[in-house]
Amino acid sequence: MTKKLHVISHTHWDFEWYFSAHESLIQLIYHLDEVMEALESGDVNNYYLDGQLSIVEDYLQACPEQRQRFCKLVEQGLLIIGPWYTQTDQLIIAGESIIRNLQLGIRIGESLGGCEMLGYVPDSFGQSIDMPKIYNGFGINKTVFWRGLSSDIYPFREGHWGCEDGSSVQFYNIKDGYYVGGQLIYADDSKSLVKQVETGCLSNDIALPLGGDQRFVDRNVKSRITMFNQQLAEDNIPCQLIESSYKDLFSCIEKQDLPNKQLMGEMIDGQVSKIHRSIYSSRADHKRLNDKLERRLTLELEPLMTLATCYGLNYKAELLNNIWRLLLRNHAHDSAGGCNTDKTNKIILERYEQVDQMSASARDYLIRKLAESQSILTDGRRLTLFNTLPFIRHQVQQIFLATKSTNFVLHDLSGAIVEFELLEQKKQNNGSIQRDINDNDPNCDYYLSTIVLRYPLPALGFTSLILNEIEPSFELELLVDIDKASIENHCYQVDFINGELQLTDKQRGDIWLNFLSLIDGGDDGDTYDYSPPSNDWLLSLNFEHACIKRIGGVLSQTLILTGSWLLPRNLKSREQRICDVVCPYKLELTLNNDDMPLQISISIDNQADDHRIQLLIDSPLDTISSTADTPFGFTTRPHYQKQLKDWREQGWKEEPSGIYPMINYVNLHTDNISLTLFSQGIKEYEVLDALDEQSSGKMALTLFRCVGWLGKPDLLRRPGIASGQQYKYIATPDSQMHGQQTAVIGLRIDDSFIPSELSRVWQSWSVNLPYYQEQSLNQFTNTLKYFVIHPLTQTVPEKDSLLMLACPDLICSSLLDECGEIVIRFYNPSLEPVYNSGSVDFSREIVAASEVDLNNYKTSTIQIDNKALILGDFKPKQIRSFKIKLC
Repeated sequence: MTKKLHVISHTHWDFEWYFSAHESLIQLIYHLDEVMEALESGDVNNYYLDGQLSIVEDYLQACPEQRQRFCKLVEQGLLIIGPWYTQTDQLIIAGESIIRNLQLGIRIGESLGGCEMLGYVPDSFGQSIDMPKIYNGFGINKTVFWRGLSSDIYPFREGHWGCEDGSSVQFYNIKDGYYVGGQLIYADDSKSLVKQVETGCLSNDIALPLGGDQRFVDRNVKSRITMFNQQLAEDNIPCQLIESSYKDLFSCIEKQDLPNKQLMGEMIDGQVSKIHRSIYSSRADHKRLNDKLERRLTLELEPLMTLATCYGLNYKAELLNNIWRLLLRNHAHDSAGGCNTDKTNKIILERYEQVDQMSASARDYLIRKLAESQSILTDGRRLTLFNTLPFIRHQVQQIFLATKSTNFVLHDLSGAIVEFELLEQKKQNNGSIQRDINDNDPNCDYYLSTIVLRYPLPALGFTSLILNEIEPSFELELLVDIDKASIENHCYQVDFINGELQLTDKQRGDIWLNFLSLIDGGDDGDTYDYSPPSNDWLLSLNFEHACIKRIGGVLSQTLILTGSWLLPRNLKSREQRICDVVCPYKLELTLNNDDMPLQISISIDNQADDHRIQLLIDSPLDTISSTADTPFGFTTRPHYQKQLKDWREQGWKEEPSGIYPMINYVNLHTDNISLTLFSQGIKEYEVLDALDEQSSGKMALTLFRCVGWLGKPDLLRRPGIASGQQYKYIATPDSQMHGQQTAVIGLRIDDSFIPSELSRVWQSWSVNLPYYQEQSLNQFTNTLKYFVIHPLTQTVPEKDSLLMLACPDLICSSLLDECGEIVIRFYNPSLEPVYNSGSVDFSREIVAASEVDLNNYKTSTIQIDNKALILGDFKPKQIRSFKIKLC
């Protein structure tokens, strides 16, 4: 039977990389002019514009006069666009961000004349286990990708890729990259080209993508196809090239009676293409920022803005869309990975800073607006505590208070005293600033106090406490102890003994000796990949000479260790076994009187080059696999991948090291104990001492790594040509990460691995607890508090709760307002189904409720019971979204 090679004209337009998006825009403007000319003249039948709409948005903003022409070609099906806003990284970007990326891309595509509903990711560094169900949630049932699939997992290039909830997409795995069709233009060997691209195909219809990075449109494609077809006919090779599209390719494949092959799981193997399995720690500062902003947008700002609509504050959907636009531009695979020039990374950082300022300002304004719209107290000052999560929170929180006196008390609304502990108190002055602080007006003195308290907060709501200042008949006790080297709560005890940290698991009576340390090793890699030097020198960093301070009482206890480590300044010093640079550090271990994890905060003033620092938790668990969360669930991975034995002989592009990505947590568990490490922005982990399938409980999180080049050739873990720009060394001194690097980790020990419980704990531990104090002493609690605002016309009550999630096995990933209706999304992170999962109980009457897809389009009507939304059953790892209209 004659085979058909479907020649698909396209370009892969990296949003930014070793160039900036601004520089690339100039070429894009002229490139799209040429593409439209080629389509209008018939030089090419159709053209796929890389599946991302951010570049289209930029083009039309720069050339608005081309909008009508552009849209006409899209409507005619000649110019193919969508469905992404930017081609996202799938392995370290949160699930909600991936959904918003597709939502924004599809809506822009539809507004321009039509969106290609194809999961097109030709260059993303691996495929997440959750993508089939995300695609299906948008009505997408086909995907095209290149990287990540190995023949050991699946030997063919076509098939169906499924999820545990039953979702499935038909996939096509591009052979040898999205640029393989360049041989059609630059070579005349039709026989070799056919042989190359047909390898591994089940179908007689084979993709031949004709394009490349920022590549011009090939206007001679028709004549080249004619020439190749003549060669094939002369050589009696039963194959024909046709000008085509992915839509036509899949249509032809579907007509064939192919074996029903099913693929499950993630794809992160570097057999046929580089996957950059250690890129998850490149530019760790950017990854920490991104994580903070994803949390703030989806789990703070959007729920808070939804709550505020109950009191007449309009939901600012377009403001949020603009903030999301900025953040999503940093989620393109190169941008998220950090494998860029310093110039480009500066622009990425600027976008993060814009998102940070806009989202924090919006959150702070809403908190202030609601709090200042509460009734004025006749006795005392109000402290309003907010909770943006849909369940009651009972955890200890830290609060900063401004008072005229050094002494004060807190009461709840019933008059009962609320216990708190004072951690720090500093004298401040709010008078006009003076050159000499001794000239400050003493009548303008006040006190800024740091306290901790524990008070139950209503689900997605707020409550009030009352602060009364009192005469200094007694002094509030500052809970500082420079002698005691131990902290504890009902779950754990941490002791500092002879320079080592010891953890006691009180629930099980286990003692973990030297459970926490750091490892410093050389890094001879680049911004894509970690690579150990050929003559590495690993240093175990302990706390033998640390200065110790303990802060806290019953509610919260923190052990603070400060000191300095001597490290090799660079690879040359490391090779010579010389430690010649000082890196100060500060380690804080915090145990609260609640159910939150042991919090580990480590800050290092990095002054060394070309090295990697990992935080090591040495546990007594014996495991051969790890479990890490994914965008909407979890996956299990072996510590030791069998291909490590002969990956070079088998021709793999990079070493299949046990270095893996995570979103928010990684877990080791056996039948009777479970260890979880939570993170706030750390995206890479590794289990050590697990060679040749040995068991291990040594979990290492990569805090950061430092390199000075965008790409380097012939790495130990990645032989061959340099990644990125293979023809030029590009220095990236900013990626040496000099300065303060701070990471926050949580440690939790349980009897068993329960993914829903861990995801909920992560939300409680990592999502801020906003608050607002009614006071005029400190006008700079946020940037704009200095300026006055009107209260709402509707008085805000003393306390309120919009809704409460009464389904412990489900996780709420998003809650927002769309055109006056609440859209709320849940997922079951477990491999087990959840029957009669529970309800969402509202404090207002429900007018109507429906289930919606991931684009928020209605799919069915949902049962309601008075003020409760009945959620029903959830399949394993299923995502479901709902839209609710309240009175």
